[in-house]
Amino acid sequence: MDSWDVAIIGGGILGTSVSYWIGNQYKGRIAVLEKEADVAVHTSRRNTGVVHRPFYLDPVKRRVFARSSQTAYGMWKTYAKAKNLPWAPVTTLEVATRPEDIKRVEKYYHWGLENGMGEDELEVLSPEGVRNIEPHVRGYGAIWSKTDTAVDYRAFTRSIRTDAEAEGVQFLTGFEVSSIKRTEELIEISPKNGGESVRTRFLINCAGGSSLRMAHMLGLGTEYCDLNFRGEYWEIGKEWSNLATRNIYTVAQHPELPFLDPHWIVRADGRREIGPNAVPVAGPYTYRGFFTSPGQAIKKVFEQPVANKLALMYNRDFLELAGQEWLSSISKGEMAKRAQEFIPELKVDYLVKRGIAGVRAQVIDRKGNFLKEAIEFDGPLSYHITNYNSPGATGSPAFAAYVVGRLGEKGHFDHLTRQSAKGNGIWEFEAISDQISSS
Repeated sequence: MDSWDVAIIGGGILGTSVSYWIGNQYKGRIAVLEKEADVAVHTSRRNTGVVHRPFYLDPVKRRVFARSSQTAYGMWKTYAKAKNLPWAPVTTLEVATRPEDIKRVEKYYHWGLENGMGEDELEVLSPEGVRNIEPHVRGYGAIWSKTDTAVDYRAFTRSIRTDAEAEGVQFLTGFEVSSIKRTEELIEISPKNGGESVRTRFLINCAGGSSLRMAHMLGLGTEYCDLNFRGEYWEIGKEWSNLATRNIYTVAQHPELPFLDPHWIVRADGRREIGPNAVPVAGPYTYRGFFTSPGQAIKKVFEQPVANKLALMYNRDFLELAGQEWLSSISKGEMAKRAQEFIPELKVDYLVKRGIAGVRAQVIDRKGNFLKEAIEFDGPLSYHITNYNSPGATGSPAFAAYVVGRLGEKGHFDHLTRQSAKGNGIWEFEAISDQISSS
């Protein structure tokens, strides 16, 4: 049975970034346990592929994530250049589709400045200003984020894996977790389908859509449950790609469920996609249909704590929206209709094939509320991150440095040896973590 100093569950962009920073700062036996044969197979590959600037993040209520996004922009830009990875600054318009949205647009402008963006990076546009730069887009105005960038997060994650391995981190792929148990001094992680268990002196759970389930195995976060929503996109035919040359988002009409609002995305390879809907599905990897095996949906409904889901069933807004989302999943015409609100010339025939689908694991509290922020659990010999959603990929290398710094301050890495020399990377750990931690 292998024994490790630190084991990280999850080879997505966050888990891989955390492993890199630990290897960069400490000497020890560090392993990443990943259920697939490669890193970034799920959410880190199936997102919109945008490096978001933090103009839409409340600088007080979402301070850590706003600072992570702001810091990570420069990190990703430098990294893409050094590693010769795609970097396409396509920019983003967030459009007001209702008159009352203008106040939100103006608030976003001030939030962006408070979060460290420059005045040359943001501009509030009138309806005429929107038409001047995007003739086919309509709205009551917009905020223009001039440095939002299209990237390939899977390529980023694979490259960070290489960097982490250069720092001594080992990736144990094909390791799907079956159970996690704690003894007085170690955590034991057992794989599905047989094979040897892994023992570690400290566990970090970055398992994305499975992270809450992993925390529950150690008795943590049992007051929460999660539901899974598949976001589906449609690819636009090349002959109609000129309908918009930038990312087009809309001011959220449902602030508690912002992932329901459709947008037009420009991918790093030039493809255009429109979406998403948010179809409730039975599991974090249900990319087609509504469940991956018989009985999965029933199992999900009765997964503890059931009370959270029952509370959600009294949320009329959610029930109405869920019905609409199912309809837009079944009907290409319904998706086109939603997008016509800000690109009126878009026709259903322009949606030529389905784009990539991703699944969001959304945590719900006992009152049936959707939680916006990432949730962190500290347990004996373990640390867990769940509900790490948008803008998760954007801020991951900076947030990971912040996490590693805090865990080190709490003494969780005292059994490791601190590196005496700077590691092999191009990022400066202390400068990055200080930018996020400073008051």
